Amino acid sequence: MFKSSNMKHTIAFGLLCLVVVGCLSYTPYSYRFSLIDPQNDTMSFVDSNIEFRFVPSSENIHVAIKNKTDHEIKLVRKSAEYIDYSGESRRIHYGLDYAQEVIDFAETNDLFVPSLKIDPDSEITGYIWINIWPDYCLGNGRMPINYLMEPFFPRYSFEGSVEDLKNSTFNLILPIDFGEYVHNYTFTFKIDDVL
Repeated sequence: MFKSSNMKHTIAFGLLCLVVVGCLSYTPYSYRFSLIDPQNDTMSFVDSNIEFRFVPSSENIHVAIKNKTDHEIKLVRKSAEYIDYSGESRRIHYGLDYAQEVIDFAETNDLFVPSLKIDPDSEITGYIWINIWPDYCLGNGRMPINYLMEPFFPRYSFEGSVEDLKNSTFNLILPIDFGEYVHNYTFTFKIDDVL
């Protein structure tokens, strides 16, 4: 009888702990974005030379770039920029592996990353992050890599308020070198909703 009662108390205490921990955890914000300039319901842009596809999130923007020409083109990463909802221009970086990109920067300590080649009729995909790496010391025993990932927008309530973000806009400028000229493709996104 005593063991049964003790077990019931233990189970009840465990369930109570789960409820308390669940209530104290942070629920991530959920964002809904749209591409408003050039306006497109599919979050993409196509012209005779190139195609862009976007999947924005609070942390980064996934971008696919397809070269539709018959010659090599380049994404000029050192000139790419993100203009946030308050109008501040920020350095960005385009790549696949955030941690590796930071390590490569730390080893070369080069503020200007090389352009990315896109062969004829081929596509590259990657993520865009805010590039704050030059502002910090990197290396063994200094700044952990994950602390250098600054999200585009707050992911959780403890990272900041989202009240002013609804219906705000931000821009992405992606320069493409076509050999004879560089075209700065500018995209304006809108935060339709934040939940």
